[in-house]
Amino acid sequence: MNKQLFISIAKIAGVVFALYLFLVGINGLSSGIKHLTQPDVVEVGDMVQNKAKIDGINKKVWMLVEDINYNEDGQLVYRCDYKVEGISEKFDVQESKVKMVASSTFVNTTSSSILALFIGIFATVLFQSSSTTTSLIVGMVSSGVVSLTASIPMIMGANIGTTVTNTLVSIGHIRRGNEFKRAFAASTVHDFFNLMAVIIMFPLEMSTHFIERSATAMGIFFFGRVSTEDAFKSPIKAAIKWGSSHVESLSGGNDILYIIISVVITFFMLYFIVKLLRSLVLEKVETFFDQYIFKTPLRGIIFGMILTIMVQSSSITTSTIVPLAGAGVLSLRQIYPFTLGANIGTTVTALLASLTLNVTAMVAAFTHLLFNLYSIVLIYMNPLLRDIPIKLANGIAELSVRNKFYPFIYLFIVFFLIPFFIIFFGR
Repeated sequence: MNKQLFISIAKIAGVVFALYLFLVGINGLSSGIKHLTQPDVVEVGDMVQNKAKIDGINKKVWMLVEDINYNEDGQLVYRCDYKVEGISEKFDVQESKVKMVASSTFVNTTSSSILALFIGIFATVLFQSSSTTTSLIVGMVSSGVVSLTASIPMIMGANIGTTVTNTLVSIGHIRRGNEFKRAFAASTVHDFFNLMAVIIMFPLEMSTHFIERSATAMGIFFFGRVSTEDAFKSPIKAAIKWGSSHVESLSGGNDILYIIISVVITFFMLYFIVKLLRSLVLEKVETFFDQYIFKTPLRGIIFGMILTIMVQSSSITTSTIVPLAGAGVLSLRQIYPFTLGANIGTTVTALLASLTLNVTAMVAAFTHLLFNLYSIVLIYMNPLLRDIPIKLANGIAELSVRNKFYPFIYLFIVFFLIPFFIIFFGR
């Protein structure tokens, strides 16, 4: 009895450790892609992020590069313009001080709502983090380069793009028929809900601007001078970053190698998580989930929201739940509300980022929150629409079990081909 208990504890510890490395792999994959997609050379018209003293307070802000020169020491210096609420300030920013860069292509193509929507999808697919994309958008809205109206389609697109990670993770189960069917359905139910939300709400927003108006009303209601520089630091995210920094050191500064190592870690850890979960007494685990965490849809939503707030990434939380679906621990109906909670939780990062900016940035962050809340009300709380994402997810999972090429075709068309085609040929 004691031996069996020890083995069970060891297996649970193994799951926790494998889960940690799995999250490290996901984080490394996101970081590597982000590094790889940053412009190597900053050009006039690009946006750079830098710390600057605004109203006597040091803040991270986005600035438009207007000119590029060298100083007396031979260092590259960007002449930047920071605009907020009709006021313009000029700054000279040394290349070494730049935190992040946003390409001018990204900035110039946001005037079209359709283009902005697909930029949001494509950017989030590249970063594999809607939190990264929406924080970038909030910063640009704050600086005045992207209008509040243009930011909303981009935020909608980010909601679609963020689902690619858990769909990629589900492909790790592809060699096991029923397990893959459950895992792929669990990942794509998130895809179809977010796609439905955009299909319904995008034309409504473009014609009525109800999200923008609601967010603006919230901004007016909560209006105040937000001047704190302190941002929330997730201990879980810090622990994951510690592990991913060691993985990055193995790549020797090569971003492509960093991505490859992260992918290998992610898929190997996924394999071990599923194997260990399968060897444990799944009935007991299932009872625990049924009785405590996933007993009701509301609990599932709350748990998904809290976990995403802690990790600050809906991609990570929804990817974590996919192996549990594959192992048969959780049903599709239990996972469905969990993903909706993850949608809400992922909005917190942009909300926190906006606290260091201005009211306009806060309003942009509010639009992300309201979009997800309205989506839940219009789709999940509507008995006529609620089951459509589940039926679509089960349908594509059935097809994918019969033909293993379908998942790859689906991923390529929805997340890469269509956004790429519209962005680069629709300008």
